[in-house]
Amino acid sequence: MLRFAIVIPNYNAGPVLERCIRSLLDQDYPELRLIMADAGSTDESRDVIERYRDAFDVVISEKDDGQADGLNKGFARADGDVFGWLCADDELLPGALKHVAETFDRHPDADVVNGACERIYPDGLRIIYPSAPDAWDVITVKDVIEQPSTFWRAELHRKLAPLDTSYYMAFDWDLWIRMAASRAKLVATDRTLSRYYFTDMNKCGRAGNRFAQEAYRIIRTYGPLRGRLAPIYRFIYHHFDLKGCYDRPVQCSRLRWFAYWLTRAVLRVLIGERLLNMYNWHFAACQERNMKWWE
Repeated sequence: MLRFAIVIPNYNAGPVLERCIRSLLDQDYPELRLIMADAGSTDESRDVIERYRDAFDVVISEKDDGQADGLNKGFARADGDVFGWLCADDELLPGALKHVAETFDRHPDADVVNGACERIYPDGLRIIYPSAPDAWDVITVKDVIEQPSTFWRAELHRKLAPLDTSYYMAFDWDLWIRMAASRAKLVATDRTLSRYYFTDMNKCGRAGNRFAQEAYRIIRTYGPLRGRLAPIYRFIYHHFDLKGCYDRPVQCSRLRWFAYWLTRAVLRVLIGERLLNMYNWHFAACQERNMKWWE
């Protein structure tokens, strides 16, 4: 039986932390190692962690240099065959680990298993995002991997570790790209494995310009056209997306709308329709303008 090691990074997520922990314990999977990486929380997280302390194989409670640093500390203490992490405000669905183990058993050459994820937005809207069997084909342009529904072999992690702590939020995207570059075999399953909760408080729900900055860096480092796609996307973001050209209904002036379509026509020739249409920073432009960013 495959042994799972799951790290829970936490900082002051007390109101939702127990839901995350229970979702892992309720997997009823005997070979599960749980590692709590708490960054010195000052809220009720401390009481929750103490209440479930016997369920954890490792508890780390100390200040870190961001979530990636906390995860690195956790994975450095991990002992198992398959790794993953579950943020304190997310949860695994019943039977997820058993299904992932069975998927690895059916595909012994698989290095990464990725499943579908149910996203729950601040207004209660629920959308299931399917797994991405072609993720490696587009990963240097956009992150299509649902992190809480993704698990990978320990030896792959040790080969690629650590997570890049210079990123505030794109360290998982950077990891996926390095997995793809190492020719890790990805197997996608249609099963929904996790719930990903978005709120006005968590960092993905208020990423805005921070996402745009880190996406620029990722694409500049790894992306097509020797990274030159990054400044093109940044130009679109600042001159058209933030100005309302991607809003529905459109919010920009007629002059800017004309400039937008003229620019698209030129870019269609220069970089092609595919790369032009892969631009997906609009949610960040909405967040930066305090607008509803989900549909």
